[in-house]
Amino acid sequence: MRSRLLAGLWLRRGTHLTIAVAIAVVAAGPMAVRADGAETALLAPLLLLAAGLVLAAGLAVGARRRHEAALLRLRGRPGPSVARALVAEPLVPVLLGGAAGAGLCWAVAPEQVAFAVAAVGVAAVVVVSAMLVALREPLPDLLGERARRLTGGTATRFVAVLIIVAAAVAVLRRGSDGPAWLPFAGPTLVGLAVGVTATWLVRIAAGWLTKRPDLRPVLVGRRLQSPRATAGLPLVIAGATLLGLATNLLLAVQDWEDDTRAVTAGAPQVVPYAGGADAVLAATHAADPDGRWLMAAIRVFADDRAVSRRVYLDTARYERVVGDSLDDTPAEEGSAAVAGLHDAAITAEPEPMTTGDFLTATVSSDSPLAAFVLVSVTTDGVEGSAQQDLFLQVPPGGSTTTFVPLSRCDAGCRVLGIEVATGQPCVSDNWNRPRCRRPVIRISKLNVGGLDLLDREWNLDEPDERPPGEVRQTAKALDVRPSRAGASFLTSDRTIWSVPVVATTSVDWEGEPQAPTTSSLSRTAEVLATVPALPLVGSGGTVLDLPTATLEGGSAVAAAEPWILARADTPDDVIAAVGSPLIPSQISASTIDESGSDLARRLVLVALGGLLLGVLGVLLPVSRLRAERTREHAALRVLGIETPELRSVSRAQSMLVAGVASVATAVATAAAVAAFASVVPVLRIQSAQLPLDTGLRPLPVLLAAGVVLVATLAAGAWASGSRGAASRPATLRKEAAG
Repeated sequence: MRSRLLAGLWLRRGTHLTIAVAIAVVAAGPMAVRADGAETALLAPLLLLAAGLVLAAGLAVGARRRHEAALLRLRGRPGPSVARALVAEPLVPVLLGGAAGAGLCWAVAPEQVAFAVAAVGVAAVVVVSAMLVALREPLPDLLGERARRLTGGTATRFVAVLIIVAAAVAVLRRGSDGPAWLPFAGPTLVGLAVGVTATWLVRIAAGWLTKRPDLRPVLVGRRLQSPRATAGLPLVIAGATLLGLATNLLLAVQDWEDDTRAVTAGAPQVVPYAGGADAVLAATHAADPDGRWLMAAIRVFADDRAVSRRVYLDTARYERVVGDSLDDTPAEEGSAAVAGLHDAAITAEPEPMTTGDFLTATVSSDSPLAAFVLVSVTTDGVEGSAQQDLFLQVPPGGSTTTFVPLSRCDAGCRVLGIEVATGQPCVSDNWNRPRCRRPVIRISKLNVGGLDLLDREWNLDEPDERPPGEVRQTAKALDVRPSRAGASFLTSDRTIWSVPVVATTSVDWEGEPQAPTTSSLSRTAEVLATVPALPLVGSGGTVLDLPTATLEGGSAVAAAEPWILARADTPDDVIAAVGSPLIPSQISASTIDESGSDLARRLVLVALGGLLLGVLGVLLPVSRLRAERTREHAALRVLGIETPELRSVSRAQSMLVAGVASVATAVATAAAVAAFASVVPVLRIQSAQLPLDTGLRPLPVLLAAGVVLVATLAAGAWASGSRGAASRPATLRKEAAG
């Protein structure tokens, strides 16, 4: 028993080696899965290719053990006993390959060993079952020379059509909420479908060649009509297609990582700085007075919303410091827009700020009675917002002038609005009574810390649906009849003091565009340009001019990160004057680590395993083809056909199969990239993430087609490379006599 087992393993060593390697690849595959078990769908293409290869290998083992099974049955062994006697041989490569793969998985990812062991168990069942199915023939057929064809019948055609339909369904469902394995298995199904189509094309060409009048094309056509001539072609095309897609995604992710490093940093060198806006500006101007090397920046990412992400740059130095370093990145257009921000910022008119300490007003009324009037001015400054309330008692036919100190305006304030109120408030159930009609309040003087508010145009801004108040403005006074609710609110157009900004397309302003100062003091913004991505903020946020966004006396918010950006060729002494620089990869490391971009690299590992399975699928029938070709060469030499001509026939056959396979692979790779590259989850969605360009690149297509070309040519050369001595007619006569 032991000697027969060893002899069988050696005699069929090629097939058993294929089984062992295939099982080892499948068992080691879980190494590509994350430690937390996420993304197990990544193994779907590997399991799909392994299923086809292991099944074919099991059938091949059964086909080569037909005589052995026949002898056991001739000795009176019943069916179950014959099966038990034959299962040991295929289990040896299964267990050896499984042990090797599971051991490698244990060394790298011990938490995934259970999956590897389960895969080995399933593979063992498939191999043994396929072998026994191949041996289920009547005894006379087992004793014959020709094995029952298992690869050209109705079942095979049904499987081929099923693969094509599955590939079409996968393409159609790629963008829906389908199963997690679909984006990974879909490209493999496309490769298998194109591979099946390629085998049909080869056989169509073979039928055409057999009808040619010359001997050489007839011989080529008759060889290619054999199912074994194109066996494994769908597997190798599918494996190469998966590799092409994975390579395309890897190149896309590498470009994305390079762009992320460049855009996140904004410049070749970044120096973190401890200090506020004034300090970082002063530091860059002191270390680099001419503005040749350094540029101050403050990054404020209060939260992940695009509208909350902003960067302040000393745009006067932008072109000299950043220059063209962001060209050929998604932020190239945004960088050009930022370069033009400086001119708009310095020509924009700043909003007036208070310089005094008092609110002064002169008020009169057309009421025949004394009126109690409230004039409230809403202000906002670096110290915060406030209501500056002024209460006045206005005599009939006269006026009253009074003042109050300003609150929270020591560093200056802006005026946001005015409220004018008089009399008792009227609610919704009595506002239409005569007493709710208010007198006209004339404001002939309204000065807030040196700002004459009568120089501005004021408009009503009523908060409810009751009859509004009335307002009339002249050069000398502001006449306000408060609404029947008791008060009216007035606002002025502040867009004339808008601050220029550049924003990304993802910014949702949730109202009027705002351009906060470094102290988060909101200001009306004028959006100069909207671009897909900007320096430092990526695809979500805004860029503002730092000097014009800094208010005297204001302090940066807690989320502010002061930076100093420097050119790549900045002298060491200039850098040393402001601190120690970081490289762009340090700044973007957390963003890239959290992106999940390592999935692209793990997908390449899986694709390499799938390609190995595909190559094994092409090489699996080569040993039997080699024996058949040797006997065929001997028979043709008996007929007087010379060896050089037979070799040219073999070359023509190999080149035809390799040419069709490589072209089919290129088509399958391009189709898989177009259909699935955008839906494979190689990146987790993050705030302000740069776009991932998964468009088709020529290198993956050439790589996939080249691999298939080499594999099929090598398999064809090996199958047809019989030695001259082995194909002598004498050898054929000896085999016939024996």
